[in-house]
Amino acid sequence: MHRILRTLAGIATLSLAAVAQTGTLDQDNSSMFNAGFNGDAPSLIWQQEVQAGVAGTLEGVEVFMSGNPGGSFEVRIRAGGGWNTSPILFQTVVTQSSAGVVPVFINTSSANITLAAGGKFVFEIQGNGSGGGISGSYVLGNPTYPNFLYLGGPGCFADCGWRLAFRSYMLTGPAAPNSYCTAGTTTNGCEAEISANANPSVTGTGSCQILIDNVEGQKTGIIFYGLGALPQPWCVSGGSSFLCVKAPTARAAAQSSGGVAGSCDGTLTLNWNAFQAANPGSLGAPFTVGEKVYVQGWFRDPPACKATSLSDALEMTYVP
Repeated sequence: MHRILRTLAGIATLSLAAVAQTGTLDQDNSSMFNAGFNGDAPSLIWQQEVQAGVAGTLEGVEVFMSGNPGGSFEVRIRAGGGWNTSPILFQTVVTQSSAGVVPVFINTSSANITLAAGGKFVFEIQGNGSGGGISGSYVLGNPTYPNFLYLGGPGCFADCGWRLAFRSYMLTGPAAPNSYCTAGTTTNGCEAEISANANPSVTGTGSCQILIDNVEGQKTGIIFYGLGALPQPWCVSGGSSFLCVKAPTARAAAQSSGGVAGSCDGTLTLNWNAFQAANPGSLGAPFTVGEKVYVQGWFRDPPACKATSLSDALEMTYVP
């Protein structure tokens, strides 16, 4: 039978090795290592609730492994407080490199997990039978971190005094807008590419300029957006464009791409903050920190299917 708690050995061998994080240290529960938890048994699923102190993007979580050298366990991130079974936002397997209590930084920045100050997430630990373990603390009545540790379901673990040891790091500057999907190839071989110089702010301050370049010259086009991504072929047959934004959608005013007809020197532009200010009742407004919008360009291309072509698409995340 697997033991739920482990006896920690070699606490004095804790090595504060250099790790890869560059963000701001936000939450820190690494002041005490007097308890160890079974990260070996696949039947045991731990969730440590974490509450962000600053707004930004979760860069990662540092955990303190205390199992056998070569032991590993799976780590998952879910949004919201514990216990929860919301969709997994990030997952990986971490492996202990040496004996003792070993800090391991788990970089989650690729998942673009945006949190408001006070926002909660859980990091979840599940063993795989390889001898994994994780360090933590136990103080009855005055635990070392205010948010609960859960095991396998709702309700704090045991007498509520147990916590996993961890540090969480935040990227407090806005992450760059993220392009996705595939641009269509137009009749003249153009592939329109969308970008933005920054994510939008809920206050409408700062700059958020959307640019679509490599558009066919002298074509009428629009920039439109929605609240979800849904890549699907633009035409039932033929054509290379994809519709990358899920309905319902809203659009800005039509504009000319400029440039030279038959060339790929046309552009479409949109001042996102000005557009939102002029349309306070537009789709999704008012936006809150962490909400996302998905933006794409559409323009005339008469020989193409549906007589139009589309750019790739852009995911933008609202920041404070």
